[in-house]
Amino acid sequence: MNKKWSFSEFYSQLINTDLLDLSLRLTLLNLILIPVGDIKIRFLILLLSCVGLLFPAQLRNPRVWGLLTVFITLRLYISWPINDNHAYLLAYWCLAVTICLLTDDAKKHLAVNARYLIGFVFLFATIWKLILSPDYIDGTFFKINMLVDPRFEDFSRLVGGLSGEKFQELHQYVKQHVDGQLIGSLYLPEIPGRFLTVALFLTYFTVIVEFLVAVAFLWPLNKGLSKYRDYVLLFFCITVYSVATVEGFGWLLLAMGIVQVYQGRFRTRILYILVFALILFYREVPWVTILYNHF
Repeated sequence: MNKKWSFSEFYSQLINTDLLDLSLRLTLLNLILIPVGDIKIRFLILLLSCVGLLFPAQLRNPRVWGLLTVFITLRLYISWPINDNHAYLLAYWCLAVTICLLTDDAKKHLAVNARYLIGFVFLFATIWKLILSPDYIDGTFFKINMLVDPRFEDFSRLVGGLSGEKFQELHQYVKQHVDGQLIGSLYLPEIPGRFLTVALFLTYFTVIVEFLVAVAFLWPLNKGLSKYRDYVLLFFCITVYSVATVEGFGWLLLAMGIVQVYQGRFRTRILYILVFALILFYREVPWVTILYNHF
């Protein structure tokens, strides 16, 4: 007789699964859900990911992860210089996994690598936004991307208060802009104050949250903001990736973050899994478009 599905049994298996295994599985699932690399190596990356995910004996095999590191690094070389930022982080992470799996306590060492990689990624992101990019901190980045990035279009109309005509007017104006020069008319369309307010809010919100993640993960353990590092990272993923659907980056951060969760924090590990699923929901269900069409 087939055994009935039991939520309590599923919950028990989840909280008893080693955090290292959860982290590795989420990383491989990320690679399967978003295939990466040139067509010449994409199949190999997918094949290795499936081997590690489907065959438990291969999940912690450093050879599998070593080959993944090689092919993901080769992907960076082939696609240079147009790789996404998180493509480099993925390569660093796979290298860290490979090296840690060769040690006697892979989970402990990988947790340390995860904290430092996440911490420094967000620290450098904060420095870039606050110091190195004046056109970010003044709101220009979001003012432009909310008009030219298709992922922001419905969000810009819904939250920024732009009508279809106003959005197209601003969109066409921004498209004229090339390296600071205007082609054709110098006419500047009126920009609604609500749109500007939203752009500035997103600018400062992103900087503040990224700074908090950096501090939380780089601060000494069990002191200050460090005690809340998981919740700060989860808050970042829940909010940012609800609009900026860079799901590969979000899933990678969650795969890295879950390995450093304290062993007794069962609810926290479940939250990581739920947020991983939530980002999949963000990708598959155009919730902003649905809200825009109804309101």
